[in-house]
Amino acid sequence: MRKETVFLIGFFILTVGTASLIWTFALPNLKPVTFPQVASGEIEVGPMRHKRALTADEVKTLNTWFENHKAGWGPLNRTPPSSGDSRVSLKDQNGQEVLDLTLWTGISAADWNATVFVESPDGQHVHTETFSEEQFAPLRALVDRFKFQRTAFP
Repeated sequence: MRKETVFLIGFFILTVGTASLIWTFALPNLKPVTFPQVASGEIEVGPMRHKRALTADEVKTLNTWFENHKAGWGPLNRTPPSSGDSRVSLKDQNGQEVLDLTLWTGISAADWNATVFVESPDGQHVHTETFSEEQFAPLRALVDRFKFQRTAFP
């Protein structure tokens, strides 16, 4: 075999091998997020963490919202400024906790408005996304049952 041929084959193997290795780690983050159907939940809101159970209509709204927002979620890539303005714990039909949502609505960090974290109960899978006000409106309605002063942009 000529030297040039060996060089080209080696270069090809190195290039394909490197690309394969990168895609092995990147591919799991490029799949759409799947959300389970939720049957009940509890919401904590505001600095004093007022807690209440979600109504059946609110649970239905959340299931519809999840169906319409499966794409665009990414991994957590920066440290949040606080623990969020609201935390929603969601359970399935069997009463098992299946999702935790952390919502930023402008109560504690205005530059994180309309941001949602979705976590598995064990904390291993955390996805985040920032939405437009229109897309975030159903989630804001859950939080706005309690009135708190919002902060201004820094």
